[in-house]
Amino acid sequence: MTQEDRNSGYYHQERETATAEAWRAYHERRLKGLAEHACQFAPAITRLFERAGVKPDEIDSLAALEKLPVTTKTDLARLQAEDPPFGGFLTVPVSQLKRIFMSPGPIYDPQGKAAGFWGWSEGFYAAGFRAGDVVINTFGYQMTPAGLMFEESLLDLGCCVIPTGVGNTETQVKIMKDLGVTGFVGMASFLRKIGQTAREQGLDPRRDLKLEIGYVAAEILTDSLRREVEEMFGMQLHQGYGTADCGCLAYECRESAGMHFTSNAYIEILDPETREVLGPGEPGEVVVTLFNTVYPLIRFATGDLSAYTIEPCACGRTAPRLTRIMGRVDQVTKVKGMFVHPQQAGAVMAKFPRVKKFQIVVTRENEIDRMTFRLEMAEAADDSFRAEISEAIQEGIKLRPELEIVSPGTIADDAKIIVDRRTWD
Repeated sequence: MTQEDRNSGYYHQERETATAEAWRAYHERRLKGLAEHACQFAPAITRLFERAGVKPDEIDSLAALEKLPVTTKTDLARLQAEDPPFGGFLTVPVSQLKRIFMSPGPIYDPQGKAAGFWGWSEGFYAAGFRAGDVVINTFGYQMTPAGLMFEESLLDLGCCVIPTGVGNTETQVKIMKDLGVTGFVGMASFLRKIGQTAREQGLDPRRDLKLEIGYVAAEILTDSLRREVEEMFGMQLHQGYGTADCGCLAYECRESAGMHFTSNAYIEILDPETREVLGPGEPGEVVVTLFNTVYPLIRFATGDLSAYTIEPCACGRTAPRLTRIMGRVDQVTKVKGMFVHPQQAGAVMAKFPRVKKFQIVVTRENEIDRMTFRLEMAEAADDSFRAEISEAIQEGIKLRPELEIVSPGTIADDAKIIVDRRTWD
């Protein structure tokens, strides 16, 4: 299959290429119907509206959604424990579900019987997956939903799926070679490991394997890892973002310039403390209202930090795009009496494209807190750059930093943004 075949077309063309006005109208229509349905059939949503003093017919615009509080993952786990199994969010009897999963928390994740329940088909199509692809799915198939979640969307596109799961890299290589596998779904770091195993067996992944397209999630995809894997296999690699509770929330297109919002939900970026709605470029928490009539999560706070852009995308899709996942809300740390938030640091670092990765390390010496910004650079940092970024950090975080330039690969792809190494006697 040619790159042109993989890069052309849309899964939901009308939605994906809608004007800003049509996009707003579509979301407002979906929100209105969701509010009325959820309040009628989901007791937890009924109680949420009652506590907020809001009636379902008042949710008649995107702005009206701000009248409702958010529900955090912690809230969801607590509510499920108090009112098992689904905390009052389910609108149908349990017997009408297709599957039930369990994620850490513990949290039960229901799957309804409707086609496209998880919403990943739109993202897979944008990434280049097409009917006839033979795909290994290396996500787990036990307890948590990832494996089956992705499989169902691949089947929806007409792909043949091989449920390999995690591990057994030698077997993964054999399957890819014997069956002419063209697509991969899993984690980018695991795909690299498969490629390394192939080389150890004397194979050239580009020549001896037929992999053309990959879709990765569950970890941060760095530019360097993407380039390494694409060069190793001679393939296209794209990433998506979602959760076990919600399914697909955003996905890359052929441009790999951020992840387009799904058309299956309404996504907001909120200040984690004030819950104020933030605009383009402002880092905050990803909050989701899922257009799912079986499990209608409304203003569900994912705990992930990101920002979005509304700049046009060359692929023709008009939905806003998440720029990148910056970390977790729960990494807030107090230094010298000041709270340091990952999103604050992310906003500062976004101004310096020469910084490829960063990490804040907090230590304490002689009863004094020290905050060190460890920076992986795309190019050398001279004294002028050090002064400029130090000033920007102090302005953005209100604390004077120390800088440490580290070599590429020092900061792990899944490393926490803030590491607190202080000990207290």
